[in-house]
Amino acid sequence: MMSSHTRGLLMICITILLWGVLAIALKYSLKFISVCTIIWFRFAFSCLFLVGYYLIRNPGSFVILKRPPILGIVAGLALCGNYYGFTVALDLTTPSNVQILIQLSPLLVAVIGITYFKEALTRLQVLGFGIAAVGFVLFYWDQIQHLVISKESYLRGNLWVMFSALSWAVYAVCQKILVRTWTPLQTNLLIYVVASVVFLPAARFEEMAEISDITIWAVLLFMGANTLVAYAALSESLRLLPANQVSAMIVLNPLITLAIAAELTRRNVGWMPAENMTLLGYIGALSLLLGVGCVVKKH
Repeated sequence: MMSSHTRGLLMICITILLWGVLAIALKYSLKFISVCTIIWFRFAFSCLFLVGYYLIRNPGSFVILKRPPILGIVAGLALCGNYYGFTVALDLTTPSNVQILIQLSPLLVAVIGITYFKEALTRLQVLGFGIAAVGFVLFYWDQIQHLVISKESYLRGNLWVMFSALSWAVYAVCQKILVRTWTPLQTNLLIYVVASVVFLPAARFEEMAEISDITIWAVLLFMGANTLVAYAALSESLRLLPANQVSAMIVLNPLITLAIAAELTRRNVGWMPAENMTLLGYIGALSLLLGVGCVVKKH
């Protein structure tokens, strides 16, 4: 029988794989569907699944929707900002760029933990912040020097990544407080309901009605299922493994994106902008990930 530790590692590996592939799937779907429509579909898919799950397994869990906590609504709005900023940034730049720079969000969460929750700053975290800063500068410099898109699009995309990272930090802090009272799935249900309502007016249903290619529908369904499965696996891994070990491993998911993007560039795929990252850029990316890993690992 599989041990709890092995099962936890398997769950976190599933999350890493799904999040690593997600950016590529989003980039492909943006060629056919608008940003808000994609985001609404992902949230609505997850919301309907959780509603069905609770109707069958535990109808009492809907109590969170009767008198929703304010922090739950704030978390929902923050996750809306995270998804929107991430997706717009993908539309403007490349998956590798977005996946690397979005790793600023764990750093922001750590800063909030140190300043707001009065968590002790360890030597490893100080080292991690320094390594991450150097990696960020190297990666950013390499990207600017070898742009395959306009500089304006790249800079706008990076601003949206920063917004997405900040939104994620707000969401993570709200979740940290909410799970003291509610289960993670209950808070996810409220968050998905809030997000589905927020993006509903901006969703273009005529776009989905016009989709005839089964591949596009398959990618849409994959992205909807990705949200559910990745977060479920993440929750299970957090139950079985220390939180700092899980957080440190999650940082590895951009490596999958980098590998897939490099292969698609080699194959000269039309819908994927060429990745012109040099050795300096890869060193910067790995340094940034290493630094973030040190910060979230703490000890």
